[in-house]
Amino acid sequence: MAENSNPATGPDEVEREFAETLQGAAFIFEKEENGRFQGSIMACKAVARFVYQRNGGAELAAPFMQIAAAFEELERGGKPKLFSKKSAPNRERERSPERRHIHMLAAAALEVMVKLEPRTIKISDAETSKREAAAARVARHVNRWPGMGAQQVNGSTIIAWRNHQRGLSKGDRKPFDTVVAKILAEPNPRKTVDQLLRSGPPGFFKS
Repeated sequence: MAENSNPATGPDEVEREFAETLQGAAFIFEKEENGRFQGSIMACKAVARFVYQRNGGAELAAPFMQIAAAFEELERGGKPKLFSKKSAPNRERERSPERRHIHMLAAAALEVMVKLEPRTIKISDAETSKREAAAARVARHVNRWPGMGAQQVNGSTIIAWRNHQRGLSKGDRKPFDTVVAKILAEPNPRKTVDQLLRSGPPGFFKS
């Protein structure tokens, strides 16, 4: 990540935005109804945004996005695995924010792999075959990721997850688009995807 601003010149625009957002989050946490949720969510997202703006790796921001997602689930009355000491039933885990985060990252990995392949105006059988092979490769790794439990996925599952993300509204698909853009901006996007597939979601704990 980039170095801090020069003390002689004071904080830069990114640091000022970060500080102001944290102050707003602290006020909401202390003063507003349900502020313990919204304030925590805002603070976690502010940290993740700061990391992104400072060109930090996705592995640095991911834990804060997971915490924010868990607070959002908690606010809706759910029971996020991140805050649970007990193992939730498989069906419940499938609806958890952690599992949805896995779906999004797997879909983003496939999206990047597709974008890195040369494209023609009309999708050919060869391109379809490459996409299916890439999806099958993603699925093999995802089945070994922490948090997946006994659920087994295949290439068709990964393609469906990608189609779901691409079909979301602009606001809802922002995390997906951000991850894809961040990976594509890396010096070696293929290597970054390989690292994600081998290591699994950054910050995830073993189930």
